[in-house]
This record gives sequence, structure tokens and C-alpha cells, in this order.
Amino acid sequence: MSKLDPTPYMAEFLRLLASELETNKSLARRLSGPFSDYLNGQKAESSRPGKSRKPSGTEGFDPFKIYYEKGGVGLMASLQDMEINTLKSILSEYGLDPARTYTRWRKHERLSSLIVERVKALSTKGNVFGPR
Repeated sequence: MSKLDPTPYMAEFLRLLASELETNKSLARRLSGPFSDYLNGQKAESSRPGKSRKPSGTEGFDPFKIYYEKGGVGLMASLQDMEINTLKSILSEYGLDPARTYTRWRKHERLSSLIVERVKALSTKGNVFGPR
């Protein structure tokens, strides 16, 4: 059994659509909405709104920079003043736990330890290939 090639049918459909759009201005106006949004650089509104991203509250906080400057103890000390949701947003923002095992955790110490552990692991990753 041979497959039918849809190319000529699609080409004919598009030609008919183009000629109809040239003659029917109201149809052209309705179909041009998504294109005008695209050309104006605006995001076309979707029928299903996505999740809005909350401000993380971690602006200016870089756990890797603190780890390099002050070590693990300094990083742990800087995490002590933060709330649990802020610690979770740090884990999420920097991708420290791709499995997201921390989402159910409620203890500050456990979240802080995970951040320090993962920052240390990611900071030393690849050192085996460094100079001897």
C-alpha cells in the first residue's frame, strides 16, 4: 500500500486560504491577531495562563561566591538568617537538587546542610582532571 503525498493538497489549501484572505478582510483581520502580536514583540495571550513566577527574595545572594570566599562554614552562617522558603528558592534557582527531594523538608538545618553539601560538590566537580 502506498502513502499519499499530502504536499499538493496542502499547497492547494494554502493557495485557497491566501486568495480568501485577500478578498475577505474581516477573516484576514481575525487571523492576523497572532502575527501582529508576534511582530510587535508581545507574547500572544494563551488560553491557559501559566504559573506566575514569584520573586525569589534571593537577589544578590550567590552561594557559590560565598563558598569560595568564606568556605562551607561561612556559607552555613550566611544561611542561618534566612527563612525556609528562601532556602528552598535558593535550591530551586541554582538547581542544587534536580530531584527536588527538599520540597517536603521543613527543618532549617536540613535545608542549609543540603545547600552547603551541593555547593561543595558542584564546586569540586571536575577537579580530578585538573593539574597534578
